[in-house]
This record gives sequence, C-alpha cells and structure tokens, in this order.
Amino acid sequence: MAKPHLPERVVTLLMSSDYARLVGRTVTKQRDYVVDIAALHTRDELLRDLGLDRILVRQVEKWLGFHDRRLRQPTESIDIAMCGLEFRKRPVRRPRPGARRRRLDPKAAPNEQG
Repeated sequence: MAKPHLPERVVTLLMSSDYARLVGRTVTKQRDYVVDIAALHTRDELLRDLGLDRILVRQVEKWLGFHDRRLRQPTESIDIAMCGLEFRKRPVRRPRPGARRRRLDPKAAPNEQG
C-alpha cells in the first residue's frame, strides 16, 4: 500500500492555523510537527475554518491514520489533546545534509582545543 499523500495547500492551511503556533514557534518546527498540528483539529474545524471539502478532510484522516493518529474528537479538550501528543524524536522531514544537531545539555561547555 502506498504512503498517503497530503497536498501542499493542505499543509499550508494547517501551518497557518492557531494550533501550529502552539506546537512550534518557527515554520521549520511547525513543518516537522505537521502531523501533531493536524491531530489537534476536529473534523468540523477542518471543514469550517480551513474551508476544506469533505474529500480533502477524508484524505487528511487517512494520512493521519498512516501516522497512527486521528483527528481530535469534538468532546476532547484541546488541553488534553496537547498533553497527549507524543512529539517525535525524529521529525517527519529528514534533516538537511550538513545541518548541525543541538547539544542535549545546554549547560555543557563546548570542547575546547588548546
């Protein structure tokens, strides 16, 4: 079975939502966690606020299912949904070649060569 595809315009709409700012401050972080951003939406929110048609909403649901996620239920609190997110250790996108990784301990001094 082929990996479901999410159209770029849907990704753009998800990243411009209010939930995107809750998940990440930068566009890069938001793009890395677009699965989490999508999972914070309810079906009605996608239909109403983002102006998506039913076919695209079903496509988002199928895409989330591929990532073992689902849309938030209307009865679920956004707070509970945020606490339940399991932010990935690895982002959805692959890092750029040559990109540096951050140190895990910000207090650790860099290795000095003398």
